Amino acid sequence: MATSFSLRGRIALIRITRPPVNSLGLAVRKGIADGLDQAEAAKATAVVISGDGSTFPAGADIAEFASGNALAEPSLPQLVRRLTGLKMHTVAAIHGTALGGGMEVTLACQYRLMHAGAKVGLPEVHLGILPGAGGTQLLPRIVGAEMAISLMTTGRMIDAKAALAAKLVDEIIPAGEGSLADAVAERGYAFAKALGDVAVDERRVLPNRHVTMPDGTDVAAFFAGAREQVAKSSKGEVAPLAIVGCVEAAVSAGSFEKGMEHEATAFIKLASGPQAPAMQHVFAAERMIGKIRALQGVAPAPVRKAAVVGAGTMGGGIAMCFAQGGIDVTIIDRSEEALANGLAIVRANWEASARKGKLSEKRVAEYMGRLRTTTAYTDEGVTDADVVVEAAFERMAIKKEIFGALDTHCKPGALLATNTSTLDIDEIASSTRRPEAVVGMHFFSPANVMPLLENVAGAASSPQALATAMALGKQLRKKTVLARNCFGFIGNRMLEPYVREALYMLEEGATPAQVDAPLREFGLAMGPFQMSDLAGNDIGYNIRRDNGWTAATVNGRYWAGLADQLVEMGRLGQKTKRGWYDYSEGRTPVNDPEVEAMIVAHSAKLGRARRVLEPCEIADRALLSMANEGFKIVEEGIAQRESDVDIVYIYGYGYPRRQGGPLYWARHGREGGLAKMVEDLRKYAAAHPDVPHWKPSALLLREAGFDDAPAAKL
Repeated sequence: MATSFSLRGRIALIRITRPPVNSLGLAVRKGIADGLDQAEAAKATAVVISGDGSTFPAGADIAEFASGNALAEPSLPQLVRRLTGLKMHTVAAIHGTALGGGMEVTLACQYRLMHAGAKVGLPEVHLGILPGAGGTQLLPRIVGAEMAISLMTTGRMIDAKAALAAKLVDEIIPAGEGSLADAVAERGYAFAKALGDVAVDERRVLPNRHVTMPDGTDVAAFFAGAREQVAKSSKGEVAPLAIVGCVEAAVSAGSFEKGMEHEATAFIKLASGPQAPAMQHVFAAERMIGKIRALQGVAPAPVRKAAVVGAGTMGGGIAMCFAQGGIDVTIIDRSEEALANGLAIVRANWEASARKGKLSEKRVAEYMGRLRTTTAYTDEGVTDADVVVEAAFERMAIKKEIFGALDTHCKPGALLATNTSTLDIDEIASSTRRPEAVVGMHFFSPANVMPLLENVAGAASSPQALATAMALGKQLRKKTVLARNCFGFIGNRMLEPYVREALYMLEEGATPAQVDAPLREFGLAMGPFQMSDLAGNDIGYNIRRDNGWTAATVNGRYWAGLADQLVEMGRLGQKTKRGWYDYSEGRTPVNDPEVEAMIVAHSAKLGRARRVLEPCEIADRALLSMANEGFKIVEEGIAQRESDVDIVYIYGYGYPRRQGGPLYWARHGREGGLAKMVEDLRKYAAAHPDVPHWKPSALLLREAGFDDAPAAKL
């Protein structure tokens, strides 16, 4: 049974019993509707809706979007309409999370009680859609237009205290002992019983209420301003602006029913557009990354104590992640001065968050209390650590020296992790007598902010070491993807042909700004040249030298000549106020004639006649080179699945969620799909025979249905 029904006196109790999240699939909707039928037949004075197990319904059943059952009757909008029209008191008793459709059910009730530890929200915007069961019409009638727009366009959740302050709930149910679901349902019953046999308070029936606007507000001006503000923050996503339009309809449409019609039309338009399936792919992909076939049934080792080697920007950020994850951490560096500086930066970061209201001073003190420092590998904080993450300079000799010391001093069973972004995990592991304990844990900078963690399996990494690294990523609240060892792993390996192609386009006739602009228009946070300036142009320069990539090593053509010249001119990026762009006036990139002259001279030296490259060609070449490399990564087993590649790029490199990730985009977002991709790769390969990244992946050829596809290396 998806629901249970009981009658206590004249109070009807409907309890949703579809664990683990009580999602509002067809069976649950039918169960609620049947319960309402029974309540009406029994002439109940009130109905209380609650959830069993750990939560109130946490939302719609996402799987029904594809199956078509989302619209099967009773649909969620039909259920919400019915609840708003009942001639009896309706009470929602909330615990756990009431999200999306679950929250819309609560909004349709006249009274809402919320457990002290519960959270509510309408996060549909993250799926490329809007609340489609009346949420855009009901919520503004409770909290007003301004707060409703804020909650729905950001998709953020709020806790019980904030919900009570906003008059979104009528009562907070205090924490107690025993079954939380039972306690909440019991309080819902008592509340409904206290309402008695009096008629329904029509002021509680939301369709009868008007939307509250800020005092003295001109409605047209308010919504024009809301659209402008939302457009700036939505990064090309269409759902947030559609939500603003629905709230405006709640104010101006003339009736609740007309507002509901507007919402339904907007919902269908979004659901049938390209962004919703792309963003729902990302939602599903996030839930797949932890499902690793080779690690099924492997128990991770517990992690209670950690150590981080290096007190610099990356090491300090990683230490912050551990402290925020409830793990005591020791930072080790060569000098007390380096440790003091690193600790001061960590404290300053947390205190800045406290000033912004994101952390309490008590929490800052708690986090700082989990940190300690040392200059000695013999310190107990290192020798007794369950995991040690090396975050030293990106040079193989340095890392091997550190791992030799860790091998000597760390306890048996400790996980030894390197934060390298490109270097060979197996070579690092060779400096120890326990390569099975060595893994890559590639945090992205700043580590305490960026949500991605790219774990890397070496050839000898044990299943338990990998399971521990994956579980640790979850404990640190990271989107954690597992990759196999190769140069650059998933993210930076794909970045290399993308950057290479960008440099080739400079040689052909483009400027840095002309390359970056169409990629920002596509939705990337920044183009390759802005990104390089931000990270530091010397990083790639040093990697090329460390690997001996300083000559015509790619089919007789050296691709990084321009990038090398830039560094040798001292233009390292934002940190020197000069890179591909000029930053003398601040962080905004400004075109620099010196760089453009260097590029033109370089083209002349190569004997290349410069031409105009259209923005569409620039974006296509950059994105295709990246996507093709992604298919090669899956083909070689570096990534377990295509969606893992998409997650790496969305959460590590600023790829737009609305595009679904580079491989989703190649399959579904780009006109013509994979067959057109192969056709265009071959076109570019014919035009640029000395560029190897245009050779289509064998997996891509097979997936696109080409008969000449070689066997993939899966």
